[in-house]
Amino acid sequence: MLLDAEADICAYVARDTIKARRLLSEALHDFRSGSDMARSHRLRVFWIPEDFDADDESQRDLVADLLTEQVSRDILMNVVFGNLTADDVRFFVRTSGLAGLHLSLLFVISTAAEEFSRIRDLAELLGVSQGAVRERLIRLLGCGFLRQFGGGATLAGATLKGRVFLDFCGVLRREIGGGDMSAELLHVMRLLDMRYAPSALGHAKESLHLAGPLLTEVPEMVTGRLLSTIEVAEERWGIDLHEIPHVIHEDNRNWGAVGDDYIRRLREESRHFSP
Repeated sequence: MLLDAEADICAYVARDTIKARRLLSEALHDFRSGSDMARSHRLRVFWIPEDFDADDESQRDLVADLLTEQVSRDILMNVVFGNLTADDVRFFVRTSGLAGLHLSLLFVISTAAEEFSRIRDLAELLGVSQGAVRERLIRLLGCGFLRQFGGGATLAGATLKGRVFLDFCGVLRREIGGGDMSAELLHVMRLLDMRYAPSALGHAKESLHLAGPLLTEVPEMVTGRLLSTIEVAEERWGIDLHEIPHVIHEDNRNWGAVGDDYIRRLREESRHFSP
């Protein structure tokens, strides 16, 4: 399966046993140690109960439902949504201090015609201090919503996960504001361990400058805090999440001939220490 270069995704279903997991681990190790470095991340493994009886119709139905849930979750969250997780959302809403700045910063970076290379430019655009921008950049990088290259500049661009998160915020804002939450939104919220409770909104907005377990771990408070963050960002910085004009920048990193040769030598050297 892994040597099938034409397959975009290799799906493998196996009984969840120690033997099966050991065989899979050994196969992946041998594959990665070989000369053919095809993309092993294409492999998607879906585990079913060890004692599954394929002759039992009720068990077949149960396993079919289980596989449907696993496959749909994998496609939606890991492929379409760029690996967006509940932990990413919680890490984002855990930000205290100047409310709404991190969301506005992500929006500005994702919709900019060119990637920003200086923190000062972002600070002047949003009318805040460079220190405040620097702190939020670190938070957004930690969420995986931005990619950043070092050196003399702080070159920041939105990742697929960051763009998806902004789109999710837009849908969340529109549907809850309109009083009609779709089944699709409720399903995504469930996968992100979020729940909506109107009474949480007031408390969330009053405490956006704070952070704590009650404010950032309770599913209803996570939703309330994210909605309050969106509202503040709209009011203070005028961001519009209705239709987000994302600008996708190509990765044009050019290492040069010397750099490319050095990277190849590093790869050859590291193979001697790779498990």
